[in-house]
Amino acid sequence: MTHTQELSDFEGISLYERLPFGWMAAELGDLNELDQANHETARSLQALAVFEEMPREMTSEATHHANPELLHLQVKVDVLLSLVGRLISGSAGIPARHSLVLRAHSVEWSGPDQQKALKGATGFAVIYPNPMLPLPLRLPARIVGTVERSGARWLQTRFENLSPAVAAGLEKMVFRRHRRQVAFSKGTGVFTETGIFKASKF
Repeated sequence: MTHTQELSDFEGISLYERLPFGWMAAELGDLNELDQANHETARSLQALAVFEEMPREMTSEATHHANPELLHLQVKVDVLLSLVGRLISGSAGIPARHSLVLRAHSVEWSGPDQQKALKGATGFAVIYPNPMLPLPLRLPARIVGTVERSGARWLQTRFENLSPAVAAGLEKMVFRRHRRQVAFSKGTGVFTETGIFKASKF
């Protein structure tokens, strides 16, 4: 991979998040482990897409025409996910929140787990994209550099060995959330907190 290609992984559509995140140092030579991580992450991304794209509020007219059994099932799923999320977070199963700049091919992160990571290290970036849906994305990655922003040190981490399903699902998730973040971030400190001042970078 050329230097230009490496830089492109940290440009383009991105979003700023404060999410549960953990760094798990590991060699990336075990194909079985990579396959399992990709399989689990692809399913998590699929579930996340269904959950986030499901209408959270329905008008009285839509509710009137909707299938009552489907609405009842939706309520049950919402309650179940909420309970599972509380159980996992209560048992310390979800890591501490970190500041993230997430892109389709990379993540820049700042937070307590930096103590476990060095430039050039490989491992898994474990991200819980929606705390209400406690399914992690376990993404094989390599730390390729650091950058200073707003007085904080950020580790630049490039994803590696992603399956086509994971790569596509991650790209869709970033794009979906990017649109929402741009719509709701006006007047907030999102861009200045990351040190990226051009909104077009997001």
